[in-house]
Amino acid sequence: MEFKQERELPMNPRFAKQSADASIRSLVDAAVELVTNCDDSYRRLEDQGIEANGKIEIFVTRQKGGVCKDFWMRDYAEGMTREKLEKAVEFAGETSGFEAGRTVRGLFGRGLKEAIIALGEGEIYTIKDNTLNAAKMWWDEKVRRPKWCPSEEVPNASTELRHSVGIEQGNGTLVKIRVTNEKITVPECDKLKEQIRDHYALRGITSSENRKVLLHFAGFEKGKDIKRSNISILFEPTKGKVVYDKELKLAEYGDSIRLRISEGSVPLDSPRLNPFAKAGILIKTEASILDNRLFRYDNDPAAFYFFGEAYCEGISEKIRQGETGIIDFNRGGIEWRHEYCQAIGGMIEKVLDPLIQEKKRELEKGKEKKEVAEPTKKMLRKLCNLLNELAKKEFEEWQPSIEPTETIDELTILPRYAYIEADKPRSFGVYAPLELVRLTGSTVTLRSDNMNIQLLSQHISLDQRSKGHPNLCYGVFKVVGRVNEEETDIHCELNGQKAITHVKVHPLSKKQGKGGGMKGGFIRDITPDPTPNPPQRVEYKEDTAEIKVYTKFPVVANYFGEHLEGVETEQGKVILAELVGEAFCRVLALRKLGSAEAPLVAGREIDSFNVAVNDLQKKYLHRIHEVVANWRFR
Repeated sequence: MEFKQERELPMNPRFAKQSADASIRSLVDAAVELVTNCDDSYRRLEDQGIEANGKIEIFVTRQKGGVCKDFWMRDYAEGMTREKLEKAVEFAGETSGFEAGRTVRGLFGRGLKEAIIALGEGEIYTIKDNTLNAAKMWWDEKVRRPKWCPSEEVPNASTELRHSVGIEQGNGTLVKIRVTNEKITVPECDKLKEQIRDHYALRGITSSENRKVLLHFAGFEKGKDIKRSNISILFEPTKGKVVYDKELKLAEYGDSIRLRISEGSVPLDSPRLNPFAKAGILIKTEASILDNRLFRYDNDPAAFYFFGEAYCEGISEKIRQGETGIIDFNRGGIEWRHEYCQAIGGMIEKVLDPLIQEKKRELEKGKEKKEVAEPTKKMLRKLCNLLNELAKKEFEEWQPSIEPTETIDELTILPRYAYIEADKPRSFGVYAPLELVRLTGSTVTLRSDNMNIQLLSQHISLDQRSKGHPNLCYGVFKVVGRVNEEETDIHCELNGQKAITHVKVHPLSKKQGKGGGMKGGFIRDITPDPTPNPPQRVEYKEDTAEIKVYTKFPVVANYFGEHLEGVETEQGKVILAELVGEAFCRVLALRKLGSAEAPLVAGREIDSFNVAVNDLQKKYLHRIHEVVANWRFR
């Protein structure tokens, strides 16, 4: 078919590309969007009482090195008229029907365009009532804009035309994407099948009796060209016993959540950064699975035995009412910073906590009671003392004096970003040019966005002069945080002039309560943990203020016994110092990120974090190695 009348997509080109690249970062991301579109089309037919075969076909061509050449998707559902096809290719056009009240999975109707623009260029062929329409879409690199063009409508589609798109009878749609994005790779056939089958967002489709998802795979694999067709993709739910099944109420909103949790006989993969993991609680609303989480237990091996679902109709209702902030617009799942979503997460955590604690006790019973050797304990205590000394020094460096060291020509709060210790007031300065104060008055109004971070005064007067800056007036106010890890913006206003600072509460000097254990501050202990199949080799546990070294992690197990036996060897010393340094610098970097010394660059958060980790390792890693390397184990 010929494509004519080249057109630009009616949207901001920068947003089009950014949105596509942020949403579609892998071939599986594209599969999620297009399979979801196919399923939605079948659902709309079923809502009208129309029978459909429910078949969804995925075609992939793989080249050497895992490069993806072609990616196609075909269904035999509604098909589209020319008018509907034109709306479908406009970003601000046709939605999936969700907002109109239909029970479909697509929430924004954006997956088709994003998949094509992120992967390369695509052609859409659709048959409705024996009429064939087609359109082509691509990203024009020369003018940096998304473009598309339709074909001529073909009424009374011939047998030959139908055969060319693979829809021999009835209605349906074929999307053919030629992949030009070199970053998009495809795994080997069995792995791709597994990823599509297990992706949390597709489990409702790949396990449905009304759908038949088939994979057709061709290309280079294991040193030769292969072709495999009609590979059935069927998700089989994980087996386990139900340990919780109740309907709960979100107290602040009155919405119902049906929470069902099961416990498996073996640990499953953690859902942290893993959309294919089977452990976790699926967050569902109507026909959509929006996320899979274990919340603050994402790194807790005892939590990996639990899986289930939380069904909340209130999510879909709020989206229909225009509350789009509940969903991560770049398809990252639930936006957990939203207060409604935080309420859901908090409720699920409360139910999970006793189940996980009981599982921990059960796992502990089977462990051999064996102590770390006393010389090793003494070395670990010395290492803890060093880490607390370094952390204290680092925290103090992040909290500069409120005396300005910069030119100030407008209302300003200093410091602009600060960490504060729980229950200990911290001083901030509000500065304004003398000229501004003379014109507007000196009374500043203050407010906090978080009730757990309180101001000790709501109004201050800029009636003091800065010693080093005689043309500046300033006043001082104090902030006190009540709950660790809470954060907020502090706002001040002077007759229409506004300024802001960001405050975060962190445990600078946690103390061990009654019950024994090592006293200390930021790091209270360093302990080995022989939990089988741990998700990582070392981590800092916020709740107990300890660094855990997982001795059953494959690489770590090559050097240590379950209780750090072997640490006294030269290799053991190096590995322990590296592990402790990794956990220490990572957690410090998380605390430091966003301060003046470690700015957080929007859109490059991971790079910003890695830079902060590297800087801390340069400052402190040699100190950690010195303690371990020079210790005499006797």
